[in-house]
Amino acid sequence: MESKKYVIDGREYADFELSNEQLIGLIEGNTLMGSEKAVLKEKVIERFKHKCCKREGESDDELFARQFSDYVNRCPNDFEKAAKAMGRDHRYLQNEMFKLCLEYFKVLEQSYLNDRYDDRNRWAVKTANKALSLLRADDCPI
Repeated sequence: MESKKYVIDGREYADFELSNEQLIGLIEGNTLMGSEKAVLKEKVIERFKHKCCKREGESDDELFARQFSDYVNRCPNDFEKAAKAMGRDHRYLQNEMFKLCLEYFKVLEQSYLNDRYDDRNRWAVKTANKALSLLRADDCPI
């Protein structure tokens, strides 16, 4: 199927290049006919199902990990802004998010201890190992 082109703010985009926001803008706008809007609505639904819904055999935890990986893989990201937003969450949830972070540190530490890393994640596994070592030396419950 040939890709359809759309002009937004003077720039031409293929349908697969459009952001979700751009797709919704086209659907809600007055420039397209009903059949074109229906095609774009289907595209939005397919993206939603692909990104946000569990796949066969996938657990909620695996869905979260996939979505988090997708977030990190998009560029650019403002990790500081995301972290600050997480810090404004309910205090109980902050505690639970930190537990998840510690579990991830433990996974990275195991990669370090078992020499399962390379230059791409060397900093992460070594830093996780060092942080957990310091917490253990301070008798922190991890």
